[in-house]
Amino acid sequence: MQVPLIKSLRVRLILAMLLVQFAVLGALLFSVSSVWSDIVLKATEVRVQELSRLLNAALAPPLASLDYAPAAELLDGIRTPEGIDYLVLFDHQGKVVAARGWDIGQPLPPPHRLDQLAAAREVPAMVHAATDIELAGQRYGLLRFGISTELLRESANRLVWHSAGVVGVGALLSVALLALLGFWLTRRLYRLIDAAERHATNESPSPIPIEGNDEVSQLATRLNQMAAAVQERIEALKKNEEKFHAIADYTYGVELWLAPDGHPVWVNASVTRLTGYSVKECMNMQDFPLPLAALEERTALTTQLQQALQGTTGQDYEFRAIRRDGRAFWAIMSWQPLYDAAGRYLGIRASINDSSQFKEDRLALKRAIYELQQSQALGQLYLSRAEAERARLSALLSAMRFGVLFVDDANMVVYHNPTFKTLWLIDDPSPLVDKPIGQVMQAALNRPLDYDISVYLEANDDQQSLDAYPNDLTMNDGRIVTQHSYVVRDEQGKRSGRLWIYEDVTQEHFLNERMAFLAERDALTSLYNRHAFQEQLDRMLADAERAQDNLAVLYFDLDEFKYVNDTFGHGAGDDLLKRVAQEVSSQVRRNEFFARLGGDEFAILVPGCNETEVSYLASRIVTTVAGIQFAVEGQTLRLSSSLGVALYPQHANTAEELVAHADTAMYQAKSAGKSTWRLYQAERDASREMMNRLTWNERIQKALENDGFVLYFQGIYEAATRQVSHLEALVRMKDPNNPNQIVPPGHFIPHAEKSGKILDIDRWVIRQAIRMLADNRTMPSVAINISGRSFDETGLPDYIGELLAQYRVPPSRLMVELTETAAVSDMRDAQRFIEALRDTGCTVCLDDFGAGFSSFAYLKHLKAHVLKIDGLFIRDLPNDHDSQVFVRGMAGMARDMGKQTVAEFVENEETLRMLVDFGVDMVQGYYLDKPTPDHPALRGINVVTRDH
Repeated sequence: MQVPLIKSLRVRLILAMLLVQFAVLGALLFSVSSVWSDIVLKATEVRVQELSRLLNAALAPPLASLDYAPAAELLDGIRTPEGIDYLVLFDHQGKVVAARGWDIGQPLPPPHRLDQLAAAREVPAMVHAATDIELAGQRYGLLRFGISTELLRESANRLVWHSAGVVGVGALLSVALLALLGFWLTRRLYRLIDAAERHATNESPSPIPIEGNDEVSQLATRLNQMAAAVQERIEALKKNEEKFHAIADYTYGVELWLAPDGHPVWVNASVTRLTGYSVKECMNMQDFPLPLAALEERTALTTQLQQALQGTTGQDYEFRAIRRDGRAFWAIMSWQPLYDAAGRYLGIRASINDSSQFKEDRLALKRAIYELQQSQALGQLYLSRAEAERARLSALLSAMRFGVLFVDDANMVVYHNPTFKTLWLIDDPSPLVDKPIGQVMQAALNRPLDYDISVYLEANDDQQSLDAYPNDLTMNDGRIVTQHSYVVRDEQGKRSGRLWIYEDVTQEHFLNERMAFLAERDALTSLYNRHAFQEQLDRMLADAERAQDNLAVLYFDLDEFKYVNDTFGHGAGDDLLKRVAQEVSSQVRRNEFFARLGGDEFAILVPGCNETEVSYLASRIVTTVAGIQFAVEGQTLRLSSSLGVALYPQHANTAEELVAHADTAMYQAKSAGKSTWRLYQAERDASREMMNRLTWNERIQKALENDGFVLYFQGIYEAATRQVSHLEALVRMKDPNNPNQIVPPGHFIPHAEKSGKILDIDRWVIRQAIRMLADNRTMPSVAINISGRSFDETGLPDYIGELLAQYRVPPSRLMVELTETAAVSDMRDAQRFIEALRDTGCTVCLDDFGAGFSSFAYLKHLKAHVLKIDGLFIRDLPNDHDSQVFVRGMAGMARDMGKQTVAEFVENEETLRMLVDFGVDMVQGYYLDKPTPDHPALRGINVVTRDH
């Protein structure tokens, strides 16, 4: 191998040695020169100091004595032998005293500072010095002198050149020696280089020969090892390259390398399978992979590639591509920048895959996610609704007057409402939830008498039957609590606990007892009522029929009782009725049955009697009533009564005939002049009484045919606001003999009910009320009364519905009132009748509520919307505690059942305020307004009663 001379290792070694020798020689000469300069300067400094002391000692005495001649002579003797170039002596005033070797006409050079010369390493040819002439500390003059350094400098130069010669000879010898060594060393290196070149050009080289065991041989050994390692690396690289091509060319997607200018550098073979284009065709495309994109996608893809070539990283860029055969597919591209080992940017590596199936799967996934989100939103909605429902249920349970307790299967408290703690008087402030029920009940202050409640609360289905749980518990504070138990099971039917419900029914028990009393008793007089009288009459009549015995019915009323009511008010009339009941009761024996049938009508049943005994009793009663003195408003009133008697079996064989004949006998007594009694006489009943009934029938018929009836209206008001709610229509008859007079309904209604004309009157009232509602759209709703006999008229509800449709009146504007006593007496017909009325859309009101009920259970069958509380409970409400309890109970029960209540016979402010406190919805009575044919509400006036 030929190597250029300048690059020859031998030449470079010799040149390097020469450079080193010359550098050493220069450094040595510079060092010797510096050392001799320092020596010269130091010697000069020592000589200057010695001369200064010597001259000071020699010159000080003459100058002190001002004898300058010896001083001048002394300068002559010192100058030449001491190598002093010049001397100039000054006195203390600065005048020149003597001078040797210097022209005093010339200025003296400044004296050198030896320390500055040493720092500058300068040795001047002459050193200029100055020293003060002093004696005994007194200065007498100044001496300036110059010392020549020429001799010292010549000695130093000779030494330097001698040293340079010695070093030069040594350098030449070193170069010759190194040349020989380099030739010997490089000869073997050239041989090693030739062997290495042969290895480089031979695919299967032989090892480099090794001679000896020196460093070159070790280097040859290392080269052989490196050659073997390189050969192994080359083989591994070939295999890796084959693997790379296998992986790169058979990937699922296209792999490519784009240069920074956007031109493709490399594309794998998968591009043919994906696009139909060959690798060569793709490499020839200047802007590949842009031609793969659909036309509408190219602008966006161009922008994306430009951004990617800025060295950014991206993934999952999706675009619509076209294969070589024209088929479209969705492609997804990801990329990242490439850098070499030095960090230089080489472009981007991109991957392109067919994402058509992925896109379809993603769309399906999106649809699934959307459906899931919809389901989740729906579930969240249901959850929020459930939470709201739970909150409402919790609020409802907390507001209920029922005590609610739920325990799990381990008899641990899961839930309770505040009423539960109130009923059982549990004052424990800590939470009861998660406590054993036995422990909770031990903390209760109010417990049942003689009854261990915890035993039943902790019992399970196997230990205790549900029928064994008592319903009513009498607590130690006197209250009565109803207990109900229910097993709670999950959807699989597995028991998860038990629900206990407690209700304070003390008031209801009292009301039931009160209603049981009122079911048979008259609320005003405490006598038996019509219902009890009818049952007792049937029983006694059956007993008399079996025993072939007699039964008497005494029927009487008070003469001119209506005058007392109209003149002094219903309160005075009620007091009078109670006084009569009290006085007559003293005349009735235990086996006799005394009842008030309604209004001022009374009846007595006397079993096992004869005509004589009945006559005595009838006479005593008439006399007793006549002896009553009744004081009202400062006036003393005396009453009289008319009494009729009918006997079984002499006068009748049935209960209805017996009562009717006793009633006829009473009217016979009135015809006889009143304040007397009469035994039923059939011949008189068949003449006068029949004539009287026929007369009333004719009068009613004429009134129906000749517009002889008129409607009066009385307002029914909202109790809280006192605004009119609706009107009640009341039928009145015009007096044919005096058109300005009105016949009270009590005169013609009983005859109409007995003759059946009441049905015609009911239809007239219905038709007239609906017509007025149609003609006057601004008037409020109207309530009409239907008699009990109309229950037999199954077509009446249809008649009402047809009229409402004919006159186009909303059914909600019409309220139909039915008396409770009539409904209870014929429950099935009443139930069917009410259901038919409800189907028309009308509001149904149960009138005289409480007058004949034995239990509120009737309300389950009679689906009325409104309950009108009987006036007997309202008239003396502020002073009658029992009536207050009963009215409060009826109002609360109606409210719990979703019904409204109306209180009639409201005659003072105190009663009205009390009804508002009880929760009664509507009120009616003379205190608010009286019946009138021209009520202000008929004209659309929003009537509000004044607050008294």
